[in-house]
Amino acid sequence: MDPNCSCAPGCCSCCPVGCAKCAQGCICKGVLEKCSCCA
Repeated sequence: MDPNCSCAPGCCSCCPVGCAKCAQGCICKGVLEKCSCCA
């Protein structure tokens, strides 16, 4: 699990936005920033 990720497993940690489900990658809702997927 990513130590920088405070989201539940199976979610993406998108910097200023909350969580989004991980499918084929991370999707930030309306934010162009890198996301970290939780294992």
